[in-house]
Amino acid sequence: MHGADLVYKVPPFEVEVSGTGPNVLTVPEVQNMASLGFDVVRLGIIWKGLEPGTAPINDPAICAPGTPRTTGSRQFDSSVFNAYLTRLDATIALLGSYGISSLVDMHQDVYNDVFGGEGAPDWAVCTNGARPKPKLNVADWSVNLRGPGVSAAYAHFWNNDVVGNLQGEFDSVWTRVAAHLSRNPWVIGYDPFNEPYGPGVPPYGNGASFDAELQCFYAGTAHPGVSQSGKSITCPRDDPKVGLIPRIEAADPNHLVFYEGNYTTDSGPANHIGPMPFPRLVLNFHDYCFLHIPNGPEPPDFASVCGPSENLVFNEHFSERARDSTSLQRGGPGWLLTEFGATTDAADLGRITADADSHLVGWIYWQWLNYDDPTGSHTSGLWPPTPPTPTMLEVLARTYPAAIAGKPMTTSFDPASGRFTLKFEADPRIAEPTVVFVPVAMHYPHGYCATATGARITSAPDSGYVDILNGGEASDVTVTITAGSC
Repeated sequence: MHGADLVYKVPPFEVEVSGTGPNVLTVPEVQNMASLGFDVVRLGIIWKGLEPGTAPINDPAICAPGTPRTTGSRQFDSSVFNAYLTRLDATIALLGSYGISSLVDMHQDVYNDVFGGEGAPDWAVCTNGARPKPKLNVADWSVNLRGPGVSAAYAHFWNNDVVGNLQGEFDSVWTRVAAHLSRNPWVIGYDPFNEPYGPGVPPYGNGASFDAELQCFYAGTAHPGVSQSGKSITCPRDDPKVGLIPRIEAADPNHLVFYEGNYTTDSGPANHIGPMPFPRLVLNFHDYCFLHIPNGPEPPDFASVCGPSENLVFNEHFSERARDSTSLQRGGPGWLLTEFGATTDAADLGRITADADSHLVGWIYWQWLNYDDPTGSHTSGLWPPTPPTPTMLEVLARTYPAAIAGKPMTTSFDPASGRFTLKFEADPRIAEPTVVFVPVAMHYPHGYCATATGARITSAPDSGYVDILNGGEASDVTVTITAGSC
């Protein structure tokens, strides 16, 4: 799948389809997405929008140390929650009407807006009395992760060590969301927590210690699994026995769960989260070079340094998947690149999309529109298509296989020449065709030549999709598309 992120991080904390605000997604935008070949969006939801509550930061009734109470939230308001999901349903429906599926993403950065980020409601912020400071006046918002109170707020969430039962409340909201969307055909699954960060992650310490806490959050203390190295996981004492992943999967038996490693794995450090005993998992990862400057321009040595770094992210996660094999997912979970970009450097986008092709993995670009983003780039949105966006779109609007009737082997696309190749092992049991999206207006204004060996092309010349039908026997198929007539 190819697509873009849609995340609105300030009130009302979601992308809508009615009204006139900057968060409103329009029909022309969705039509434009579809014309680019985008068939998926990572659609943001925010805990503060779902369950804003009324209690303030550091409320002693919530933040007092002690055994988490399990008698239900005093902050949940069903009318607020239901209104939020009604708007979410409408956005998913509009996207689906143009063939675009949604990966629902519980987004956060720097935990809460009092730290210059977004995510948790105020009542779920416990700082041990540390007074938060407003967002620092810096180009790199991630500096705020080391600000006063942030470490404490994250630590109380991951350790679940206050009476307010922060993880339990978060899990409960997610369960309601998943149950509501369980039969929606345009939802592919859920991203439980964007870019998890905590005291065990550099610069605070060893990433492996935090990854163990994160794995307990995902899996629960009853069945946490083991680490990447096969070691037993020790969970925080008061974490829920049933973790977020099994709770989501119980509420929705139809869709996938796209779990993420810690924030620093975006730039290549190893992810220590190991195999977890659940079906329908997808390894969800991001790819940002450590030199990246959110609002640019990128430094002079960006290409030479970042090429190897960005490829390392793919290689690390490829290896991790193999080690995450279980009886429920032999060979490991699927994988999807759900964030990259946030830059106007088209060469960078070309490197990462080529890496994705070579690893046979789909991607989602960050992001479609700048959306008053407090923790990201303000210059790299794809809509409206004004300079330098057209150059970026030439890279992102790619000829690519949207569905393969067999086992994929290799695929590649050169946006400069328009040359596309795909090799796969055909499965004669599959009656549906292989489908290749072709951005005709972008890359083939004078038409294209499509050829196939080992299978038969059944679509009309110069169609926006090339259909390739398997023969009656297993065979290796090669599909080639080049600019101009045959």
